[in-house]
Formats: sequence, C-alpha cells, structure tokens
Amino acid sequence: MGRNEKTRSVHSPPRFFRFSAEDSPTEKGSPIDLNLDEYEALRLSDKLGMNHEEASGIMNISRPTFTRLLNRARKKIADFLTDGGSLEIMGGHVLFASNVYCCKNCHRPFKWENKDQALCPRCGGGDVIKAQPSCAHDCRCCEQENTES
Repeated sequence: MGRNEKTRSVHSPPRFFRFSAEDSPTEKGSPIDLNLDEYEALRLSDKLGMNHEEASGIMNISRPTFTRLLNRARKKIADFLTDGGSLEIMGGHVLFASNVYCCKNCHRPFKWENKDQALCPRCGGGDVIKAQPSCAHDCRCCEQENTES
C-alpha cells in the first residue's frame, strides 16, 4: 500500500484551464490532464526561475517530490506540444493560498491581492468566496458551501 499523498500548496491558480491545438488530428481524443500541483511546479520553476529547493519550500513538499512533479508536468506539456489534442489543468491534492477565491458564477479559482472587493477576472462577478481545500479545477466548493448553509 502506498503512502497518502501530501497536500501541496498552490499560490496562484491558472488563469486558463483548457487548451487545444488548432487543426489537431487528435482533438477528439481524451485531453491530457495536468494536475494543479504539476502546474504550480512548472510555474515556480520555469516561469519564475526558482530553484527546486526554494520552490519545494513554497509548495510544502520535499525537493525530490517537487522534481517528480516538475518532470511529470514537462512530459505532459511536451506530449501536448508534439502530439496536439487538448490539455486541461485540473485536480490534484492541493490547498490554495489565502488570497485565492472562487467565483460562484463561473466556478473558477483566481488570485486576488487587492484590498477592495474581489472580482472574478473571468466573468467580472463579485459573488465570490475564499477557495476551500476541496476546490479543484472546476471550482465547486461554492456549491458545497450553499448546500451546507
């Protein structure tokens, strides 16, 4: 039996969650799924230029785990770029940072650092809540909150 997967911290959810290659012959196949923690590893290392030690500390995971996440993410991106089809960022065992919110209208997590009322960058709506640990790609934590009320 394997170990329980540790929760990984994601400080900035993606602005876009679905990508497709134009004129791709494999467009109708199943999408390549990139987990949110794999996305975060790629963002921290390749976009922000952090070393593995620094980035693993931000995500609250070990350096070897960070390296495995990054390698999986790079493989999936390479598959998408070379084979076409579609790529979807979703899932993973993640905990969003305190400045991440979810839109109750379009069900997307987003980062908001302003002090004024959070507004969804996708739909412009102001009906938002703090992202919950259960929130993943198609943010449904706000629906769970409504059923608990």
